[in-house]
Amino acid sequence: MNLVDRTEELSVMESMLGACGAGRGGVLWVSGAVASGKTALLRAFAARATANGALFLQATASETERVLPLGVLGQLLLGADLPEADAERATRLVELIAKDAQRHGAPEVSPALAMKVIPELCGTVLKMSEKRPVVLSVDDVHHADSQSLDCLLYLARRLDVSRILVVLAGNSGFPDGSQRLQVDLLRLSGVRNIRLRPLRRQGVADLVSTLRPDLWQGRKLVADLYRVGGGNPLLTQALIEDQRISDAAALVPGDAFAQAVTTAVYRSDASARHTVWGLAVLGSDGSLAELVEVLGTTREAVQRGLRALNEAGLLDNGRFRHEAGRTAALRSMESAHRAHLEARAAQVLHEHGAAATVVVRHLVAAEPVDAPWALRTLLDAAERALADDEIELALTCLRTARDSGADARQSLAVKAELTRAGWRVNPSAAAQNLPELTAAALDGRLGTRHVDELVGHLLWFGKVDEALDVVGAAEKHGAPSGPDGTNPDGTKGAGLDSTRRWIACAYPGRPGSVAARREGTARHDDAAHTGDLARSPHQRTANLIETVLQEADDGVVVRAEQILQSTRLDDRTLTALVVAVRSLVLADRLDKAALWCDTLLQEATERRVPMWQALLSSAKARMDLRAGRLAAAEEAARSALTLVPAEGWGVAIASPVTTSLHVNTALGRLDEAAAQLAVPIPDPAFQTPDGLLYLQARGHYYLAAGRPYAALDDFHTCGDLMTRWNFDLPALVPWRTDAAQACLSLGDDDRALNLAEEQLALAGPGRSWVYGVSLRVMAGALAPRQRLPLIGEAVEILQERGHQFELARAIADLARAHRELGDGGRARALARKAQQLERECGVPAPRTKPAAETGSLPDERPWNAHDTRGAAVELTDAELRVATLAADGYTNRQIAEKLFITISTVEQHLTRSYRKLDVRRRADLASRLSSVAVPCGGEEGVHGGVCDRLRAV
Repeated sequence: MNLVDRTEELSVMESMLGACGAGRGGVLWVSGAVASGKTALLRAFAARATANGALFLQATASETERVLPLGVLGQLLLGADLPEADAERATRLVELIAKDAQRHGAPEVSPALAMKVIPELCGTVLKMSEKRPVVLSVDDVHHADSQSLDCLLYLARRLDVSRILVVLAGNSGFPDGSQRLQVDLLRLSGVRNIRLRPLRRQGVADLVSTLRPDLWQGRKLVADLYRVGGGNPLLTQALIEDQRISDAAALVPGDAFAQAVTTAVYRSDASARHTVWGLAVLGSDGSLAELVEVLGTTREAVQRGLRALNEAGLLDNGRFRHEAGRTAALRSMESAHRAHLEARAAQVLHEHGAAATVVVRHLVAAEPVDAPWALRTLLDAAERALADDEIELALTCLRTARDSGADARQSLAVKAELTRAGWRVNPSAAAQNLPELTAAALDGRLGTRHVDELVGHLLWFGKVDEALDVVGAAEKHGAPSGPDGTNPDGTKGAGLDSTRRWIACAYPGRPGSVAARREGTARHDDAAHTGDLARSPHQRTANLIETVLQEADDGVVVRAEQILQSTRLDDRTLTALVVAVRSLVLADRLDKAALWCDTLLQEATERRVPMWQALLSSAKARMDLRAGRLAAAEEAARSALTLVPAEGWGVAIASPVTTSLHVNTALGRLDEAAAQLAVPIPDPAFQTPDGLLYLQARGHYYLAAGRPYAALDDFHTCGDLMTRWNFDLPALVPWRTDAAQACLSLGDDDRALNLAEEQLALAGPGRSWVYGVSLRVMAGALAPRQRLPLIGEAVEILQERGHQFELARAIADLARAHRELGDGGRARALARKAQQLERECGVPAPRTKPAAETGSLPDERPWNAHDTRGAAVELTDAELRVATLAADGYTNRQIAEKLFITISTVEQHLTRSYRKLDVRRRADLASRLSSVAVPCGGEEGVHGGVCDRLRAV
């Protein structure tokens, strides 16, 4: 360690050395706090004494060698390069004392032997001083053995007429044998005391400039070093080293500082050491009285330790100067000792009335505490932590409670709370407790407060039968309501009937759900007449869903906003809030849905609850998709699956996967869309509205991939399910419009027209987005001149409702109709507008070939919203054969039989042909085809046939 700020001390030492050389020996006592630079001072003095011709003999006492008689004096003499005879005599005397101590079984030796040996050993030192000055230096003298101290006292009494300087360095405040030595020495003449103070601010600055001149950053660094290191040379030097390694702008204590703190702790006396450990465990929570109780010692002992630690710079007024110091002190403890102290701290703080959240931070790090108050404290703290959104703390408390050896009833309550808290992070990790909780609920052993939560967890993973069994068991065992008519969730209402109704709404595809919803609606109407309206989240959400199915958009908006305005985001209300946002989307109020979704998502993010963020991100993705913000929808869906892995989503996985599938299909990224189809969707998901949306998205993927029959099958499946469930909601899935698009791809215009007309009738007279999309699809089955008014109205509706992507498709269809009517200028203007809208939605700009290849400027080429490969495209041989037969009136089945291929292959060839030729139905094929002979050699090349190619006109 470099020596700075010690000029005055060295001057005193040199003065005493000069007096020693003149025949006036002395004793110099160097005291100071632990790690205050005493060793560095002795080393600097040793160099100067040796340079002046003195014999410098040094020894370092050790706490572990304190029981070794004459251990310190042995170090001094055996390292003095004595003459052989003197060395042998000294060795013999030391061994003699050691054998006597061993015989007595204690560090003490017989007084008679000591009186004989000590004068002989000291005589050797006195003899050496006759030749030249001798300096005896003992570091950490507070750890010296008693026999060596007796020898030093023997010499000290004879220093007036000898050239011997005894320099003793020890920690101040040690309650040990060195205090007796100090008292005895102070009675003698020629004894001086130097007390090392902490480095002054200038001393810290000098140390920085000496060790790391490149780190000199002015007063700010020096002030920080002085504040954190407390002027302790060891700590300050460690901080400078950490600053060199981190190269950070601010001072950041690191590994070197932690090691220095550990060194200082273990070099302190036992009282100070245990005091710093007790203080580190208590942190800022405890008072002096509590610290005394935790350590099980006296107030005087603790105060003495605090004084020593303050003097050493580890503490400032009884508190750690930096949290890194406390952390290092904790790490310096043996794990078993820390666990014991943590348990004592928890008990003491509990007895002094500390808050559960304070006590529990010690309980979770403590050895097992077998006391009733400990479990109650852990559960109370977990509840408080969840309320404060400290999820990790709550989980830690609950895991500690689970492992605390609670009885069966308490264990169930703990696991129920653990499941609830774990669901916030990842439901799949919390699901491990569901079988045990379900069995307990069926036996009536689960508390009523946890029944409703268990039902929600079971529904999340599609375990509907088990959820209904739990509801039945709760009713059987008296859990539906309390004596005051409260539900398990603490709300007033119709007991667990509301839970049954909610299950029917969440899983409308389950047998019996239709009847359950009707019955629940009737009860709700009765309650409305009597003024006893349901107020639980389940009841209010079920009421909202029924409103979506039965009433006009205005009623949905009113009910949804009532829920959103009066409901605070928490575990029980999250589902209700998400349903309310989705209901605004179904009511075509995308502006309100966006506002509420963004507000809730921001709150969930600020409160750092991954599952809430994931569900709200999924809801945002669906809303962005409906609005046509494809890039935003893709990002939100990806964020949802990043926050919570797929296995944690349960049946709700269908929601973000559906959005990703829709987006990738719309952007033409069919390979990425196919990858979404590989994500497993649980079978129970297809009994939920999300399952319907998944089937719709898959149908559109099939349609884009050239499989219209498969698409039509998915769309009709949606229709069959929605009809059977009494859930035929066009705003959710306009399956007739989707099926009409598939029929147009198959050339079945009449069927497409009927489906679109039926969808328009069900959509009602309002100007909803479903109405606008259905008008656009319906126009595709008509002649170009008949299309114009329908598509024009669709454009107005979609623009009014804010559905950008559907608006772009409608404008593209309008451009196509104008082009087919010969109005090229109008068609090009509309095409450019459609392309601009698509780019705003996140669709990449189409790649265009140079004008030299196409024969026209990019803005003049025929525009196709679904084909970005350029105007001049060729059909392959297989596509040519299929397209020609289709233009001649053959059905897909007839084409398949004629060409010996599957119907699916026919569908794929026709879909690609439609795209390349920019047509939407079979009737337009003939007008868009012209034969261009392409010589390919051989007999077939001579006669044409399979080597012909068709180009777009």
